[in-house]
Amino acid sequence: MPIISENFKIRPKHNWYSKIIRKYYKIRVGLTKPRNPIPDKDIRKKVEKAGRLIIQIPFGGLGDHLSYSSLPEMLLKQKNIKTLISRKSVFDSKAILDFVWKRNPYVEFTEEHGWFTYRMLENHFPTMDEYFQNLFGLEGDGLPKVYYKPQMTEQLKGAVIVNPSFGPSGKANGYFEPEFQDKYIDYLKGIEDEFVLVASTHLKKKNWLEKKAEQALSPPIYKVGTIEELSDALFSTRKRYLMYSGSASLAAALQLPSTVLCNRKSAPHFQYSNNNYVDLQDGRKLSANNL
Repeated sequence: MPIISENFKIRPKHNWYSKIIRKYYKIRVGLTKPRNPIPDKDIRKKVEKAGRLIIQIPFGGLGDHLSYSSLPEMLLKQKNIKTLISRKSVFDSKAILDFVWKRNPYVEFTEEHGWFTYRMLENHFPTMDEYFQNLFGLEGDGLPKVYYKPQMTEQLKGAVIVNPSFGPSGKANGYFEPEFQDKYIDYLKGIEDEFVLVASTHLKKKNWLEKKAEQALSPPIYKVGTIEELSDALFSTRKRYLMYSGSASLAAALQLPSTVLCNRKSAPHFQYSNNNYVDLQDGRKLSANNL
């Protein structure tokens, strides 16, 4: 499977090395995509006729994969449609493959090219869960689905956590901009509760938001090194403040309502309905109505 690396890392500064890595990532993604992707308007008819759906995720982040994760079980139980995951899908790390898909009892793997969201339909279902549900005519909440049962972490039981971690999309989302970082710190200063900063230890270097939060606010630190440990941390806490990243998708999959901090200009049109999204540019809460 096209795995970018065993432990995919993003560096805070886009120096010559990180630019090469980003270029490699884009080329690798481009090479794995099918030459003639299936538009979303055609996928339901093709899948129902064939009795099978092949999913090929072209981007490797945790959130990218979780957005498709509820489909296999729902398709099989409601329409008797089998789901296969293309081995040509891209993964930022093997841990994402193992956590999202190898734990899923409703999927098999194939070497064939497959479908991914392409030329999305214009519709009245603005959240991601509603979009996928209605695209295939499925009934249910459509939230992402994981097959890992989180465990209570006594150290975080009932705590409030802040997780500033994000993946390769951080630059595009504006997380490196000084103005955004300043507003992020100001927002954290306004949180009434004391919080624990959840730090991702698998990253070679801390991201700037994490480093700035440590320096400006000196919160207690709780370190996580795996997706399972992050799941346990999210599950154990009373409130969660996350970035628009894989952690927000993971919280949605665990059915844990969370506050997601983002830029309005970079916020996608499809979000998970059990999360609350805050635009740090003006402090507004985002919803399906004002996206």
